[in-house]
Amino acid sequence: MAGTLSVIIATIAAGLNIYLAKVLSFISGLLLASITLTSAGLILTLVNAFLRNLDEMLNCIRKHPLKILWIGIIGTAIPINMIFYGLHLSPISNTFLLQMEVIYSIFLSRMLLGERISLQQALLSILAFFGVFLITSEGTLRGISTGDLLFLLAPFFFQCGHVIAKNLMRVINPITVVTYRLLTSGLSSLLISTLIGLNPLGGVGNMTLRDTVTIFCLSLSYAIGNSFWYYGIKNLNLSKATAIIITYPIIPVVLAIITLEEKLTIIKSIGIIMVFFSVIELSLLRSTDGRNS
Repeated sequence: MAGTLSVIIATIAAGLNIYLAKVLSFISGLLLASITLTSAGLILTLVNAFLRNLDEMLNCIRKHPLKILWIGIIGTAIPINMIFYGLHLSPISNTFLLQMEVIYSIFLSRMLLGERISLQQALLSILAFFGVFLITSEGTLRGISTGDLLFLLAPFFFQCGHVIAKNLMRVINPITVVTYRLLTSGLSSLLISTLIGLNPLGGVGNMTLRDTVTIFCLSLSYAIGNSFWYYGIKNLNLSKATAIIITYPIIPVVLAIITLEEKLTIIKSIGIIMVFFSVIELSLLRSTDGRNS
């Protein structure tokens, strides 16, 4: 029950993250990722200090530096920056494409672990891909937008990070792993932007008090949501947790329709329903089979 409740809280936070990031989409994606993720990591560092958990943090970075870097850069910084940049280019309703993480998990399990793909899994995957086609093209043959492509690719990197994190949490406290995940991803975003010649701090002076408060809320939401997500997947079957959290795009879509006046076409709505139904069924099917990602 505790694991399920944790994932539900993480789902709500994930939805709020997408919505707040869309509200702040006028800010450079690298700037937003750098400030948000680093701030979230610092918040959790203070929590670790309060819990007298700093010794474990030091031991973790000494014993598992490569895993920490993998989780922070490959599994977090890259996909988060993809999503933040994608929100500049695509409507928030297209974030339903992020649900494709379930399908990535199935095919990665087939390729890397030799798990069998059933006929039902294959048919549901085809249904999901057709739903993706409706969302991205609204039923017409045209090129996929860069934003939608980023939404499709980001879940693959998240999945790569979750696998390593789940194994690491067998010996390390989840909140320690989350803290390093956020700090590493935030600082690496800042470093990468500097190396490629960008100035991610260039727009800081133009931020209003409202923008600053919104960024703080986004950082706090990331800190809380990631902590509950990692606690949840440590104590709950990963496929069951996935079946819950993939519903999170509902939250930003509803909020965007109410506050940002975004509109949904009938064809795109049908595509969203198809993707939502197929990934829910795929997750429940994998859970029933007793397989973990």
